Amino acid sequence: MNAKTITGKNPEAIRSALEQAAADGFKPTLGVVFVPSHFDYSGIVNVLDEHGIAVFGANTPDKFTDQGMENNLATILLMDLDPAYFRIVLNSLPTGDYEAGVNIAREIGQTGCSQFKRPAFILSVAQAEVPGEALVEGFLSCAGDDAQVIGGFSGGKPYWSDHSVFTNKKQSQDGVICLIIDQDRVEVHGLAVSGWKPVGTPKTVTHSEGNWVYTIDDEPALDVLLRFTGAKVDINKSDDLLMEIGTYPLQIIGKEGGPAMKPPLMFNKETGAVLCGGQIPEGSKIRFSLPPEFDIIETVIDSARVVKEQALPTADALLIFSCIGRQMALGPLIDEEINGLNEVWQVPMIGFFSLGEFGATEGGKATFQGTTCSWVALKEK
Repeated sequence: MNAKTITGKNPEAIRSALEQAAADGFKPTLGVVFVPSHFDYSGIVNVLDEHGIAVFGANTPDKFTDQGMENNLATILLMDLDPAYFRIVLNSLPTGDYEAGVNIAREIGQTGCSQFKRPAFILSVAQAEVPGEALVEGFLSCAGDDAQVIGGFSGGKPYWSDHSVFTNKKQSQDGVICLIIDQDRVEVHGLAVSGWKPVGTPKTVTHSEGNWVYTIDDEPALDVLLRFTGAKVDINKSDDLLMEIGTYPLQIIGKEGGPAMKPPLMFNKETGAVLCGGQIPEGSKIRFSLPPEFDIIETVIDSARVVKEQALPTADALLIFSCIGRQMALGPLIDEEINGLNEVWQVPMIGFFSLGEFGATEGGKATFQGTTCSWVALKEK
């Protein structure tokens, strides 16, 4: 499979870039399209549609390619993958409904399983209130616990609701778009990696509801979190924890694989409850995180190096969904992480900074979490 990235500020620029990319006989069939929030993508979709290119698209403010950060331009990863090897599905999601999320993901998963023996799922979600855990549960329930489920929630503050996912003919501001790939034809290797180091002894979430954690070891969650992080938060001025200690994720200890990371986002000063970037069931064992150090970058890059050495010596394309919390924590050094990942295979790459990521930790199954870098490399067999 051949792949190329192009960028442009409008349909005319994309048309010109597409013509240049095709000058050597390159005939793309699939385009992963990430465009800025508030961006009118319809003209660009029309250009790609005219050339018979299937579109997997999302609005998202902070994007990048192997050419660098491209926040104000439309970015497109073009691939000439045989159309028989993939499908694109877009479904709307009911707001905040866990069971509906499970059922929608299960429907998409069943579509993949009916088309391919071993489907992999790459997704983007434009519905900030749907539980990501519900989508993972739906995919794994029909495709099996070893299924590849990789992607991220698109958009970012202040664009929580003003973004879409879209295909050639459909778009939705409250939906999920999924690229289903036949793993018998295309190798799909990906991981969700954090790098945050744990601190302290395991503690127990003793009361939670959905994304709200009320008590940890029977103490108000906010009190415990502030005591163990040493963070200084004026609870009378703001309920926003994301900017203060969102980069100190709670680490959920699972039965297998690495911990799932759930960053604190907001709090309720009356109840002492903390809203996290994902659900933490009652009874869960957790640990706190140390402040991020620069070696978290090497942890992510090393995860790709190991896969290259052990499973995928060469790749055709790379997609990255990196948490917006990593961008906040690392600042300009986030470029080193993105570029370092890209240098492992040195292939065309596209990605965005997400509001929560899907992917498997090393030795575990796919899950939903935050503050991770979820990457996936593709190689046609």
